[in-house]
This record gives sequence, C-alpha cells and structure tokens, in this order.
Amino acid sequence: MNLVKKYPYVITDLDGTIAGKGYIINPETYEALQTYQLASDYHLFLASGRLDLMAKEYFAKLKIKTPIISCNGTLIRDSLTNEILYQQPLPQALALAVLTKAIAGNVDHIVYTANMVYGHLESGRIAFMLKYNAQLDNDDYRIPIDTETDYVALLKNNEIEVLKILFPFNSSTELEQVQAIYHPFKDAADGVFSQKDLFDIQALNINKSRAFKKLCALKGSDPQQFIFYGDNYNDLELVKIVGYTVAMGNSVLELKKLLIQQQWQLPIMGFVNIFLPKYYQKNN
Repeated sequence: MNLVKKYPYVITDLDGTIAGKGYIINPETYEALQTYQLASDYHLFLASGRLDLMAKEYFAKLKIKTPIISCNGTLIRDSLTNEILYQQPLPQALALAVLTKAIAGNVDHIVYTANMVYGHLESGRIAFMLKYNAQLDNDDYRIPIDTETDYVALLKNNEIEVLKILFPFNSSTELEQVQAIYHPFKDAADGVFSQKDLFDIQALNINKSRAFKKLCALKGSDPQQFIFYGDNYNDLELVKIVGYTVAMGNSVLELKKLLIQQQWQLPIMGFVNIFLPKYYQKNN
C-alpha cells in the first residue's frame, strides 16, 4: 500500500523541522507544504513548542484549517474560530515559585499565556521576537509581546494563567542556573528542551503526545493514520503513537535512537525531500 494512502494526515513540529533560523520557512518548503495542503484537502496539523500566536504568518500562508497544538501540548486552539479547545497551565503557586527563583537569580526567562508572551527588553530571546515582528509586512502576524506589565502581579491576582516558562541559555553555566531553578520542582512540573538552547517548565505529565491524543479524540481521528515530522526532545512522546515518523537531519540523537529501537526504516531528512510533494504532483 502506498504510504500516502496508508497515512493520509501529516502533523509536524515547527522550529528546526519546517522553520529555520529567524522563524523563516524557506520558499521550497512552503511550496511542498502548500502542495500537500491542496492535495490532502488541508489535512496539515501543527504541534509546536511555540505559542500558536507566534506563528500566525505560517497559518495564513498555509491556510491551516486544523486545530493547533502549541506550548508543548499545554494548549490546543481551533485555528478557524480561535476557540481554546484545551489548556493545562502550571498551578499558580508553582508558577510563582519558579518565577520568584528566576527573578531572584537574575535568570533570563519568558512567560507564555494563551494570549500573550511576557518578558523583558534585556532578554535576547525577546529581542529576537521583536526583530521578527519588525520585518513583518502584516501587523496581524506579529507576536503579542508585553515587556512592560508586571506579570508576577497579574499571576498573583489570578489575572493570567501560565502555560509555560521558557528559559533561554547560551552556555553550560547558564544551563546550570536554569536546572538549579527547576530541580526543586522536578516532581511537580515537567522540564523539557524545546530547542538546543531553550528549556521549558510546564505542567506535569503534559506533552505533545497527550495533547494529540485529546485532539484525535475530539476529531474522531486515528493517530496511526498520521505521519509526524520532528527533531527535538519535546517530540519524543509523539513519535510513539503515530503511524510513521520522519526525523529531520538535525534531529537530536535521542530521537534517532528511539526510531532505531522501534525498528522502523524511517527517512531522516527535511520535509521538502520526502515523497509527499512528488507523489501529489505526479498523481493529482
């Protein structure tokens, strides 16, 4: 049986998978994804460590019509109505405790909620997001960033719910500082690398896989009918429940080892190199 017919749906990670440095998707990858969208009747799903509101440019250009899993599975939002279908924030007291330690140690961090990204202008990651916003032609695609509001006060007053706290780091010393913040809470919250230089703290036992199962249950879909594209640690659990997986060439070693352990003969390549675009161009 042709793989496309056996696995008619695609779910993909964003950063390091279809998007490169600067949050940019190159034209060739866009073409491949758009070809798949047209041929599959818009069956492309996204599961990202990012907040979905940080990728609105992609959703518009790819005409995403499926619900989006974001913040490592702590949020599922309907891409057409913006309705939140599911979210699992950090417990308030835990989020406050983590933030208190981060602020006391002067450790760079960014706070994600369903509707806003909170941070400080001194953060290199916030500067990166602001630079991305500045180069956009359409203001509607801009990442919602607040660098002025006291987000700790908002949290104390129950005015926001924290989906995850992201810690950028640029050295082993900075990573040790982040791990020191996380260690006291490791039994009450999950910590995961969403990129090689980003560490996320989020609600316990929440990941892309659990969110994907919930989404499939809502939509009556079978996870075994999906091809998944991923590259990083926050993709490891999702790999275990889909029908077929493509590991990117830049994937972390742990992901590649997992695929080998499952004894699958899986291609390790970029989205544009896989058979889907060629198949659809040939057969449609």
